[in-house]
Amino acid sequence: MSLQDPAFKMSKSHSDPKTRILITDSPDEIRKKIMSALTDSVNSVSYDPRNRPGVSNLLQILSHFDTEGRSAEDLGLAYSNLTLRELKTLVSDNIAQSLLPIRKRYEEVMAEDNGAYIDHVQAKGAEKARESAEETMSVIREKTRLHGF
Repeated sequence: MSLQDPAFKMSKSHSDPKTRILITDSPDEIRKKIMSALTDSVNSVSYDPRNRPGVSNLLQILSHFDTEGRSAEDLGLAYSNLTLRELKTLVSDNIAQSLLPIRKRYEEVMAEDNGAYIDHVQAKGAEKARESAEETMSVIREKTRLHGF
């Protein structure tokens, strides 16, 4: 859910970049976004989606990155002794660590041949799309010709 409004989903189209985590975000960007995530004034951790949606949202996010596969509710119990700052640090560290291999591979691909590799892949994809569209249009033209349209 959104880091700024837990009632809404994260969305890359939202105008505020602090609402979401991108796989290309650096560990510092992730930390800043998580540290600014909306919570509440109770400086403890508990899973209560109705009364504590912001904290529960962070626990749900953490559960997706938890190597032990624990649920958000289980994590709320396990980390009930943490402050909100400590929870946010834990969440940001887990996300940054989990996304590290993806981010590194992304950076490698983007740097390959000084970015020319991406241009090559894009051009090849466009060529295949044109060929497929032309085949489809040929079929449509033939069908409409046969039926007198």
